[in-house]
Amino acid sequence: MKLPVKSLLCSCLVLASVTALSACADEAASAAGSINGPHCPTDKVPYTRQQVGEYQVYMYEPDNAESPQIWQGPVCIEAQTLASACQLDLGLIKQVGAGQQPGTVSITTFSGSNATEHLVDPVKCAP
Repeated sequence: MKLPVKSLLCSCLVLASVTALSACADEAASAAGSINGPHCPTDKVPYTRQQVGEYQVYMYEPDNAESPQIWQGPVCIEAQTLASACQLDLGLIKQVGAGQQPGTVSITTFSGSNATEHLVDPVKCAP
């Protein structure tokens, strides 16, 4: 249950500009795949885990390991109530939290000055 190597070793890890960040996030998102099992990958991958209600949300590739502000992605959601982990091909993640509807997770991404909120139903693994 490893993420594809391409998503882990983006050629633009140096956070020089938003253009480089966007290109790397697009590369990681296109390489990510679905998870076949109940758990999100945790081996050899920089990630941050956050509890959101009953869900554990894993955000991969933080900009700063000690005090992350942005994650390159993807995002993976797991819970004891889910048959399999839910991996979403989202990049440039700013924050996650409880969604407005019960049982949903809110994931905020950005591109330049535009922010987008994705309300995700982890059972369906879809926004």
